[in-house]
Amino acid sequence: MTVRLDDVGPLKPILAQRPFGLATDIDGTLSPIVDTPDAAAVTPLCRRYLGEIAQRVEVVAAISGRAPEVARRMVGLEGLVYVGNHGLSWWKQGREETLAEAAPYEAMIQEAKRKLAAHFHLPGVLLEDKGPILAFHYRMCADAQTARAAIMEALAPWEAQGLRVRPGRRVFELGPPLDVHKGTALVHLMETYRLAGVLYLGDDLTDVDAFRVLRRWRQDARVKGAAVAVANSEAGQEITKEADYWVDGVPGVEWLLGEIASVVGGKRP
Repeated sequence: MTVRLDDVGPLKPILAQRPFGLATDIDGTLSPIVDTPDAAAVTPLCRRYLGEIAQRVEVVAAISGRAPEVARRMVGLEGLVYVGNHGLSWWKQGREETLAEAAPYEAMIQEAKRKLAAHFHLPGVLLEDKGPILAFHYRMCADAQTARAAIMEALAPWEAQGLRVRPGRRVFELGPPLDVHKGTALVHLMETYRLAGVLYLGDDLTDVDAFRVLRRWRQDARVKGAAVAVANSEAGQEITKEADYWVDGVPGVEWLLGEIASVVGGKRP
């Protein structure tokens, strides 16, 4: 049963592990959800506490559906690991790198982008080109159900040709049909940094993969860790039921990051 987190105490045994890593989603976790992607901003408190934590632990990572360069610009902190497009793209040595496995699908995705941009028009739907992924945001649509149906119909031919359609909070994404997601990104981080303790924060369906991976690693005694869901009305119960703990929205994340910063900074016993 997922427990509301209103005391950092249960997390202290995890925070005491070394090496320790904190991984977090951005939109809906560090940044309130807004109508258009360009208007989103990480809150000052989240940025401040992440910066403090990053100075005290082995790794802090932002694992986002955004392109890595956009994720990096939003968070605005050096020294973090930035993973974008749900694990497909990483920010390395000052530039974005997309996994080589996505290369065979590049031509088909580019064709899909051209044709969908030219022929799909629905008031309130915003298309976002994220490199290896094309996103359809329908948050501004008056009728969400109609928008979902129209987007799914437009994407169906491309899904039939082998591309992957991934749903999220008021968004559908078209991309390569690879077994790559936030869970595989988290595995890479845990293996690369040989983490003994891990916390993962997220608010969307795409974060569930990371929740499940972390649970399996914990059950196999490979890591001490916990998944914290950021509760919201759009994602519903599926997110919280897959996590170990939950907090209430971005304000809950601000509180939690502040508590973590205090603990790893040695300000609390």
